[in-house]
Amino acid sequence: MECLTGALAALAGEELKSSFGPAVLERATVLVGARNVIDAELARTVREGELTRASEHDGKATMASWLRGHHRLPQGAASQLVRNGRASERLPVLAAAAAAGLVPAEAVSVMSRRWWPT
Repeated sequence: MECLTGALAALAGEELKSSFGPAVLERATVLVGARNVIDAELARTVREGELTRASEHDGKATMASWLRGHHRLPQGAASQLVRNGRASERLPVLAAAAAAGLVPAEAVSVMSRRWWPT
């Protein structure tokens, strides 16, 4: 995890003002893919936390309440993460595409509503 944190800090420290248009677009493309991968991994982790009742070790009844209470996620975002984790478990092809950075969390969320309506 330290490696990821360091890589993100390095990205945030890069100077962008002198970047030429195509370089900015390429950077944005890579970042969107990386965001998709991180979102997929977070949903997978939240699902594992739900299955193992990890939130109870930190005083919360559910992973959604843990995300809201400890990370200040809005209720909708926390619920979406829980649903996405569940959907990824049921839809392995979708999970693989998301983990490869090809599908955004919002698309996984649309698919997840079939089984877990809000």
